[in-house]
Amino acid sequence: MPGKYCVAAIVATVLASLVIVCFVSVPAYAYRVCTFRGTVVDHGWRSMTVRTNGQCAEVNVGWRTKYIPNHRPCIGETVAVDFILEDGYMKATKVVSLSPLPPSQQCYPPAPPASSSCRTVGEEPSTVTDGCPPPRAIISSRPPAHVANPAWSPSAPPAPAAKPPAAPVKKPAPEKREAVKTPPPTPAPETPREETKPPAPPEDKKAKVLSGEVVASSPKSLSLRVLEEGEAAEVVNIKVGLKTKFIPFRRPAVGEKVRVEYRQENGDKFGYTVQVIQ
Repeated sequence: MPGKYCVAAIVATVLASLVIVCFVSVPAYAYRVCTFRGTVVDHGWRSMTVRTNGQCAEVNVGWRTKYIPNHRPCIGETVAVDFILEDGYMKATKVVSLSPLPPSQQCYPPAPPASSSCRTVGEEPSTVTDGCPPPRAIISSRPPAHVANPAWSPSAPPAPAAKPPAAPVKKPAPEKREAVKTPPPTPAPETPREETKPPAPPEDKKAKVLSGEVVASSPKSLSLRVLEEGEAAEVVNIKVGLKTKFIPFRRPAVGEKVRVEYRQENGDKFGYTVQVIQ
């Protein structure tokens, strides 16, 4: 442990000495800034000529030159120039414009002619009169009373003009209407009557029972041979499906005797319970 701390102390001392050497070895560079005032008399690409006290001085300007305000001064402006001497050349660091900014231009109307004379006139009080609607002219085919009657006075109300009697209105004679003969109605054609068929007898949808021997088996049907007493053997086809219940839970094999409960619909027999007897 003490050895590690010693190594760290030595390394820190070496680094500190290197930093001190670097700072001491860099020479300090200082420069002097000079200032003068004058009037701009000429402009060049990278120079500006300023006249002061009867002497003209050429100052170099560039991208490091700062202008206050932010524009290059025009010819005739008074400026203050800060510069440094480098290899005998004057290099401007700052150029400050001392001339006042020109006022913004405005547009004014032209002056009146010189031959015009002016006088002061007092204001007269304006008289306010009540508004009066102008009289309207009378448009009529006969002259009014104040024109036709010489003894007309405004106190007497004007006599109403007599209306001419209205002419009687003659009613036109009623026109005789001719009787319009309507054609006799045509009899409607007889529609052929459809022969009504007697209704089919209703099918018995009750469950029936059938017993027999399986002679054939297919996925959708079973063929049974039914033997009734006193009658010949008959093969009956029974349809089976997903709703058919097999007891036991399997399809009967050929040769087994089964008991089938079925319903008859549209001439087909649909079995819903198939039970193996033997």
